[in-house]
Formats: sequence, C-alpha cells, structure tokens
Amino acid sequence: MKIGKIFILVTALLLLFSFSASAKGSQEQEKDELKIATWEDVNTFDPGWMTSGERELTIMTCLYNGLVKYKEGSWEIVPDLAESWEISKDGKEITFYLQKGIMFHKGYGEMTAEDVKFSFERIIDPAVESPEKGQWGLLDHVEVIDSYTVKLILKDQKVNLFTSTLPMNTGMIVSKKAAEEMGQEKFSKNPIGTGPYELASWDPKSSVELVAFADYWGEKPKIEKVTFIPIVEDTTSETALKTGEIDIGRSAMINVNNFEKDSRFNVYFKAAMKTYWLGLTVNKPPFDNLKLREAFRYAVNVDDIVEAAFFGTASRANTVLPPGLPDFWADAPVYTQNIEMAKKLMAAAGKSEGFEVRLYIPASDTEKIMAEVIKADAAKAGIEVVIEVKEIGAFNEAANNGETDAYIQFYTSTIDPDYIMQWFAAESWNPSQWHNAEYAELIKNGASEIDPKKRTQIYLNAQKVIDKDAWAIWLTHGTKVWIARNNVDIGSIYPNGRLTPWTISFK
Repeated sequence: MKIGKIFILVTALLLLFSFSASAKGSQEQEKDELKIATWEDVNTFDPGWMTSGERELTIMTCLYNGLVKYKEGSWEIVPDLAESWEISKDGKEITFYLQKGIMFHKGYGEMTAEDVKFSFERIIDPAVESPEKGQWGLLDHVEVIDSYTVKLILKDQKVNLFTSTLPMNTGMIVSKKAAEEMGQEKFSKNPIGTGPYELASWDPKSSVELVAFADYWGEKPKIEKVTFIPIVEDTTSETALKTGEIDIGRSAMINVNNFEKDSRFNVYFKAAMKTYWLGLTVNKPPFDNLKLREAFRYAVNVDDIVEAAFFGTASRANTVLPPGLPDFWADAPVYTQNIEMAKKLMAAAGKSEGFEVRLYIPASDTEKIMAEVIKADAAKAGIEVVIEVKEIGAFNEAANNGETDAYIQFYTSTIDPDYIMQWFAAESWNPSQWHNAEYAELIKNGASEIDPKKRTQIYLNAQKVIDKDAWAIWLTHGTKVWIARNNVDIGSIYPNGRLTPWTISFK
C-alpha cells in the first residue's frame, strides 16, 4: 500500500516537473519570437518601389542597410555601410569609403561598390519606372572607384541627400546579383539585403516572418525571430494584445487610456510626423471648379474631424509640413467651418442645389471615423458625400489614378520638407492630379538651394501655392501610439514613432 502511494506520488511529481519544464520551454520559445501588429500588409520588400512608409519602411530597415542611417531613436545621421565620405567643394561629388566584409543574406556574397551603383542607378533608370525616381532626380550617375570606394556624381547640389534620401528607403543597398538574377518583380517578394534580419517567409494578409541574420556585421538583434501580423481593425489589435497573441500593437484612440491604466501594458506616444489630408481630384467635376473646392473646405469642420478620430491626442493641421521644421508655415490660414460661405461659393459655381462627392478611404478605423464626420458636415451645406471603403492596394491604385472625387490620405514626412512636398510635383503618388508650374519650379529649386533662408522661403511659397489652389484640406499630423506588453523592452523608437525591432528585447 505504501509502495503504491509512493509510486503515485513520484508519478505526480514527474508529471508536474514535466509540465513545468514544458511550460518553461514554451515560454522560452515564445521569447525567441516578437510579434508586432501592423496596419495592413506590405505590397513589396523592394526599397526602390516602396508604397508606404507606414506599412513597409520598418520591415525594410530590418532587411537592408544604407550608406548612412538615422541613429536609432534620433534624427542624427551616422555612418552605416560607409565608414566615411568626402564632399567636393561644389557639393556635386560625394565619395564614400565602404566597410569591408559585409555579407548579403542567403549566400549572395559580399557587398561592394558595384551594389551601391546598381541600387541607386536602377531607381533613375527610365526603363524600370521606379516611383522613387524623384528622390534621385539630381543624380547623374555613380562611379565605381574600386571595390570599396564609390562616387556619386550629381547634376547639382542635393541639400537633402543626407537628411531624407540616403537614410531612407531610397538609400538602401540591394544585392545586384540577386536583383538581376530574379528580376524586379520576383526580387520584390524575395529581398536580399545586409540588414540584421532576413526574410524567412511571407504569407500575404497573414504574416511576414524575419529571422536574425547569422552573418550580420553589426550588433546582433536581441530577438531571434520577428513576426509582423497585418491587422486592419483597431479592436482586433486590442484583443490580440489582451490575449497575448501579439506583443506590440495599437488601440483605438478612445481606448488608449484603458491600456495606460492596465499594469500588463506600457503605452508610448510620439508625434507622428505624417500628414493626413482630405484631397480633392482637380482634373474632373466637381472639383475641377476652384469655387467648389473652396466651398468644400468651408463645409467641413477640421477640429471636429481630428477630435473624433484621435480623441484629443492630436492637433489639427493647417499646412502640409509638421510643426518643428524650419520651413513650417506657422502663419498658414486656419479655415473654420462656415456653411453660409460654402453655400455662397456653391451658388457662384452654379451648384446652389448641391452636388455629390464620391469619397474613397482605405480600410482603417481612423479614416472611417474621419469620413463619417466629413459626410455629416458636408450635408449641412447640401453636399452629398458617398463613402467607399477600399482595401489599401485598391485604394492606392484608384486614388493615384484619379478615379474618385475626393479621398483621405496620409504621407510620412522626414526632417526635410522635400521628402513629402516633392510628390505633389510628380507624376506618381500625386492623387489629386494637381499640376502647377509655379509649384514644380519651386520644388525643383528647393532641392538644390544651399542658403537656409532662401530655401525656407521657397518652401513657404510652395505651401502658399497649394493653399491658393485649395486641392487639399489639411487635417492633422497625427500621433503615433504603441502599446506593448509589460515583458517587452521596446528599445529605441524614432522621434516619429517608427520602431527599431533589432533593439527590442524581452525583459
């Protein structure tokens, strides 16, 4: 009897030990993988064809390096693949001296000057039609001096070369061998860079899995595997955080305070440095008429739109550039709702009985809230707004082709005004189909003007041209909020809220 009891006791202890070990092993396994919720899926991993800084740039910074980079958590420019560089007296030739022994992912060999030349020149190659060619518009060509020395030859000085071209996606170095071997389309799904992580798998609409690159030349990532999970709805992200399905995610702004009070989570706020706007398509009715664009601007209440969508965590915008940049138009007009003025402008345009507007928005909670407020506001002036929600890929295609009357969009900014403002002088990513010769000339001159005061005045004048043509109703520069489970050290976050996954660790 005693032997039986002892046997039962030992068996129970063994089972308990086994369960404990299993649970511990499971926890350790979980701590080798970081799960981050993203808004929507990526379209590409190719930095020369990036479609969204919001959805793709963080992943690209895990996969690639540039010659220089923003130091993690700041806007300070520091060396990356380049050890050092020299700039000619006229500013048109920049010679970079590369680090040696830096390897590409998946056995594609050492990174050399040939890869740098290829990475930049393919973007300006008219045959491949990169949407990022505007960022390299002043690049004439790249010279290979030797395997570890490369020279950029510019048509004119490029003032934002080190502030928003080289440290962003357009400065990332890809494997020439891999890109030529695969072709652009295949490479966009099978990226080969030199970054701290390499692509393990991509299951569209489900997950992007990255694993630490064993031969990474810099400081090793703190977590072996990072999985990005596209989650469109804020409420779904909230549930996934609470159940532990993800480690880092977001919440509807109205619920952020609840997470702040919950000891299981830490909440991080950053100024988003992006610009939301209500855009009007100007090359067809109704908004080919300036008076109707002005009427719509008076019909909406920007303060109410921002309050409803961001629940007091963000301020309204009155111009395209975020505050804090030297080129920010601090005295920009503040347009407040004036239904009487809107109706007068509509009458002057022959639309006193009102008109219809098709408004396209991406499938995002923030834009849905904004759209509903806009619809209610416009109705007060006799304008019927028909909202159409589209998946992000379909939205981008429709908006950029000018298929809708109006749209809600946001672009990410950098510390240089040209990064966001140059798109409105370009053919690609210019959804309002707005073309203004004066504006285009200003943007062209601003890119190479080295006198800070003159350059600031150029971008101030460019903002005034936009305001005069009334194709954009600026909404907000937003607030970036990350919610992390309390066992996560979120690492270094850039001033605009962009994560650096290779610095994140588990506590």
